Amino acid sequence: LPWRVLARPRLIRWGLGAHNVLFTKRSHGTFFALGKIFPVVRGDGVYQKGMDMLLEKMNLGDWVHVFPEGKVNMAQEWMRLKWGVGRLIAEAKIPPLGLPFWHEGISDVLAVGKPYIPRIGKTVTVVIGDVIDTRELLEKLRRDHPTTEGLRKALTDYIQDQLELCRDKAR
Repeated sequence: LPWRVLARPRLIRWGLGAHNVLFTKRSHGTFFALGKIFPVVRGDGVYQKGMDMLLEKMNLGDWVHVFPEGKVNMAQEWMRLKWGVGRLIAEAKIPPLGLPFWHEGISDVLAVGKPYIPRIGKTVTVVIGDVIDTRELLEKLRRDHPTTEGLRKALTDYIQDQLELCRDKAR
């Protein structure tokens, strides 16, 4: 990143990273923590410390970025989104704005396996969807889904539908 961005940490997003991948050594953990990444344990559900910390940052008005599939999608197949996405939206003190985007072709530029040598001349397609104002969405979905789990699932399904629109447009 350019120094003008690095010197202003508020311009850098918060995110989640798998504890068993990014936080395996103290030096790696420090590196990723400095990059504003919280560890998350796959399989520990939506109520875990990393998710709680990300929600705290959202409640402070900070920018957060999640990979809603909850893992690196090596097969590049369509995957069900994790319900933590719905939790973050449902429990945020200020309903967040969401910006769905889909990209294709990144693995052609930098393979997911060795050798990790960037390739030039490859096509990368990025489609950015419409901004999602979750305030109105939450009002509607809370009427239709009175339980915590129902609301979380409905929110996640909505986000998944928006990502699918981006994917279809990219293809």
